[in-house]
Amino acid sequence: MNTWNGDVINDIQFSITNHCNAACPQCHRTDTNGLGTVDWLPVFSWSLDEFKTYLPIKELQKMKIINFCGTWGDPMMAKNIYEICEYIIKNSHCSIIIDTNGSMRSEEFWWNFGVMCGNRLTVNFAVDGCTQNMHEKYRRKTSLNKVLKNMEILSSTKAIAKVITIVFKHNENYLDKIKKMCLNYGAEDIQFIESNRFENDKFYFTNESGKKEWLERLSANGRSLVKSL
Repeated sequence: MNTWNGDVINDIQFSITNHCNAACPQCHRTDTNGLGTVDWLPVFSWSLDEFKTYLPIKELQKMKIINFCGTWGDPMMAKNIYEICEYIIKNSHCSIIIDTNGSMRSEEFWWNFGVMCGNRLTVNFAVDGCTQNMHEKYRRKTSLNKVLKNMEILSSTKAIAKVITIVFKHNENYLDKIKKMCLNYGAEDIQFIESNRFENDKFYFTNESGKKEWLERLSANGRSLVKSL
């Protein structure tokens, strides 16, 4: 959502790619039959020149916050995400917010990225469990250890690391443990969000091996835990 204040845009969201390394069952881009990418999704990733076309310096300087969201893909999978953010940092005073699963790129990249953007960058990492099995129950094809290490590296710079955890029945009793773990790896804040992508109490899908699985909506007790943390 864009918020206007005269000639200043307080907040604008961009979806600059629909590439993603994960296969989250409830994601709009995921085929629930095998967890591949849905076949109707066009593949794109903005280059730096394309971003400059959409947001030339004159318009860029009107922005306060640019949010790279991950509705159809992960912004950190965009080939030119570093160059795009560098263009923003060098030619404006606006802040950058990125939502990502965080399980990609090297530790060197995350360090350089954080140093370049400084405290004008906030990255919301996805952490959905305190063990790999718990995390990948939803955040398929991602490494919890890699997410945590990348977050730790970024938090060692002036950039701000935060966490968003999607809560289901399978992780609802571990939220305090997830929170403590994330804080130990440099997160400044953690937000627990109940999945709203249920039509019934269970969400069925066929996994990568052709077996039926399901996710369960968090319980009333879990909902109380979310509110208390």
